[in-house]
Amino acid sequence: PSGCEILFAIGAGDKIAARTDFCNFPMEAENIKSVGGFDGKTLSIETIVSYEPDLVYGSKGMHDFLKESCDQFGIELFLSSADSVQDVFDEISLMGTKTGCEKNAEQLVSEMKAGFEKLQKKTAKLSDKKRKSVYWETWNAPFMSVGSTSFINELIHISGGKNIFADITDQAYPIVSEESILARNPQVIILPFGDISEVSNRNGWQYLSAVKNKKIYNVNDDIFSRPGPRILEAAETLSELLK
Repeated sequence: PSGCEILFAIGAGDKIAARTDFCNFPMEAENIKSVGGFDGKTLSIETIVSYEPDLVYGSKGMHDFLKESCDQFGIELFLSSADSVQDVFDEISLMGTKTGCEKNAEQLVSEMKAGFEKLQKKTAKLSDKKRKSVYWETWNAPFMSVGSTSFINELIHISGGKNIFADITDQAYPIVSEESILARNPQVIILPFGDISEVSNRNGWQYLSAVKNKKIYNVNDDIFSRPGPRILEAAETLSELLK
């Protein structure tokens, strides 16, 4: 989905022969035929090959299994592994080169960099004490959050917050214990999924600063979880929530 957004953002949307079911932005993407879901259980290499692509654009870890088949059919495979804002810029530029949309990609990256620089000027001088502590709930069965190697951790920092699990350095999306969440007492809770009232009613959570001060927010997961053109929008939205 992030790759689809990148291609449309640089003016290469008309080069997309097929997409996955989850490639739903911009709206024009839904007019493109789908090869199925996002993981290996729903993707068929035969279906992909039937579209005669020059390039298969996937995600590292999720789509590594396609490498052997793509090599066999002489199809280039690019697996995205954007773990930082700079990685997103680099990927946009690379796709500009691969699709002949270099100028559009260069302009998009320039605009995004300007937006991030403007945002960072507002938050760079914030001391650690003035930064609100943030618990980002990736999932709740089991509890999962974001570690320091996730681009979301970077977005939290740029936006003026501090991730309560930034000390986890070996996993981008670690499983965490409920006890550790309660012990770290976040001032803000961000929910890409889930219900605010359900979080408030969890046993023991009523004592958290975020719950007592009603600082629990639902955000659009598509905007926040995809390392693509909309990460600036995500950072700006998060900055407003952290005021």
